[in-house]
Amino acid sequence: MGRHRNPLADLFGIRRLERRIDRLERQMATAKEQLQTLTGKVDDLVADVRAALEKLTADRDSLNPDAQEALDNLTAKVDAFDAELGDADGSDTPPPADEGRPSF
Repeated sequence: MGRHRNPLADLFGIRRLERRIDRLERQMATAKEQLQTLTGKVDDLVADVRAALEKLTADRDSLNPDAQEALDNLTAKVDAFDAELGDADGSDTPPPADEGRPSF
């Protein structure tokens, strides 16, 4: 069976709008997937950098003064980057104490 044509829908361009909306929904879903993938990669990168800094900091006494200064500079840059980004996703902020309790 074929689709029944609705002359009023055709007249007002509803079909064309539906096709555009469908295309936009697919594009938005693709963009969301790409952003989620990128977010995961950035999270992995940050975790790797933090782990490397922690290891270097633990071995700080074995570093020469120039290497210690380089470590301090890198740590400061990572901390500044973290401060610049802030807590955009709210993961660093604990939930309010009354969250989850019903309000009467």
